Amino acid sequence: MGLRDEPKSIPQRPKRRTPAKKKTPKKPKWTAETIVRDPKSPLATANLRSILCNTMAWTCLDQADKAEILALFPDRDHVLDADTEDARPNLASLMNDDSFRYDCAAYTENIAQGRHDPEWLASAWSAHERRKAGDFDEFLVERLEGDWGVEIPKGVRTARGAGVVVVDECLWRPSSRTAVGKGAGPAPE
Repeated sequence: MGLRDEPKSIPQRPKRRTPAKKKTPKKPKWTAETIVRDPKSPLATANLRSILCNTMAWTCLDQADKAEILALFPDRDHVLDADTEDARPNLASLMNDDSFRYDCAAYTENIAQGRHDPEWLASAWSAHERRKAGDFDEFLVERLEGDWGVEIPKGVRTARGAGVVVVDECLWRPSSRTAVGKGAGPAPE
């Protein structure tokens, strides 16, 4: 056999190991703060009532969190074993409570509408303070007169105090749109 018949081995370079890229920890898309503020949050479309009435939502909390949540309940109708260490929400009762249903739906709607955004809240609080100071009293009286087609005498137009407008001996709370007192009829629209 000649030299030409022998297969030549091609020298191979040793493979270099590329250094492993350091993975930077991926920042979570949703934090506790952004999930309740961002209109694109999954909570904006979630069934919050079902989430809150899941037993795991309660059992995953520590004792301090449980006590804080129970303290926010307006009454003890929806609390089992109240004033004990085993106090817990009555989940069956909450699932059938229309107020709880409405509040959960309103909360998710508020998230979807961006009403938990810090700028929106600052603007809302500013408007609230302006209303309390009486900045909108004239507008409200004009609106009431226009809607009802009557003129309110100047002597009974407004009396400042906790956002209450006195119109014709009726207390009208613009925020709740309800009239209370002598001659109270349906609230103005």
